[in-house]
Amino acid sequence: MSNLLNNYQIMMTGSTGALGSSVAEEFNKSGALVYTDYRDKKKFDDLKSKMTYPDKLIGFMGDLTNEMEVKAFFSEFKAKYKRLDVFLHIMGGFWMGGDVSETPLEKWKFMMDINLTSTFLCTREAFRIMKEQCSGKIFTISAKTAEELPPNMGAYAVSKAGVLALTRILANEGKEYDIQVNAILPSIIDTPANRKSMPDVDYSHWVSPASIARLLVRLCRPESSALSHTAIKLYGKL
Repeated sequence: MSNLLNNYQIMMTGSTGALGSSVAEEFNKSGALVYTDYRDKKKFDDLKSKMTYPDKLIGFMGDLTNEMEVKAFFSEFKAKYKRLDVFLHIMGGFWMGGDVSETPLEKWKFMMDINLTSTFLCTREAFRIMKEQCSGKIFTISAKTAEELPPNMGAYAVSKAGVLALTRILANEGKEYDIQVNAILPSIIDTPANRKSMPDVDYSHWVSPASIARLLVRLCRPESSALSHTAIKLYGKL
């Protein structure tokens, strides 16, 4: 896997999260320059210390649910690096909730902001850069829940279904600019938070962050340039 993406310029979000840190580490190990956001400087510094090529992990402190900060994030990248090969929108959040009748408006808005609005704001800016250069790949993170729409997860499921719909629209709009856009749909990701919230289940049925990260690296290679408009289902054994 070493230097598989040497000379690639990658932007990603959510690098200090459980999935994002695995993705950042895998892309860095593959030789790519990775430009990412963070909210907590210590967490970002800890992540950087684990990198194979620490000088190739560049951080930007910002809130990516805020339009002005998203624009600053992309403007700084474009000014420094000019070309964007891949954009990965990894950031997101989860709230279980009860049924729709028991869902507080603030929780609904939180799910929409952290999952759907952040995806819209960030992919919009990535798409603008890629339209100018007539190339690029965008990956979003939706969820198995987005297609199954189970009870008692309404706010989360709707936000992730929105991510999937937006991804498909971007894939259609990107065709004439040679931009490929795909969504990853994991089931339950094997993270410390998920293990804590579900202590009595078989974790071997879940999807590991490392397996998602390795797949994303492979999908960014030129030989995957025909892949677009795809919901890539990573369900593990669920």
